[in-house]
Amino acid sequence: MVRTYLPVLALALVLAACQKTPDPPSSIPLPPPGLGDRVRVLSADAMVVDGQHLRLANAYGPQGVPDARCWAEATAAQTTLAWVRAKMRDAREIAVEPAAGFDEFHRRLAIVKLDGVDLGQEMYENGLAARRADGLNGRFAWCEPISGKAVGAPAVSSLLD
Repeated sequence: MVRTYLPVLALALVLAACQKTPDPPSSIPLPPPGLGDRVRVLSADAMVVDGQHLRLANAYGPQGVPDARCWAEATAAQTTLAWVRAKMRDAREIAVEPAAGFDEFHRRLAIVKLDGVDLGQEMYENGLAARRADGLNGRFAWCEPISGKAVGAPAVSSLLD
């Protein structure tokens, strides 16, 4: 009796294994198209867009380790970097407007717009970056006491939130 059922069972298993895998249901939402591999964020104010190394022309973000000059700057850099990466992840379109000059690492200075919004200006308004200055390669003194009266200082109220 077992010999009779064994070939039938083997045939049923072979036929079941040969069935086509069903197509996925159309109700599964696909992720929206994003910037994907076009952008790689290096630091809060430096990135590679379509293979071109850029630095924000209108904002100076805090630098992370090993370039940070104090723990406050390193901590601010982590927060700002996470914020910029989230903006890049959510953006659908990027525009790069070259500005005059290069930074100290020969990266082109540029205005970067995500979905039509100036990234550097938005960073500045949210207290995540200072205005790029002419001296010190555009560096802002993140390790000094911050005063709203300092030239190019980020919005102090946003730093205290």
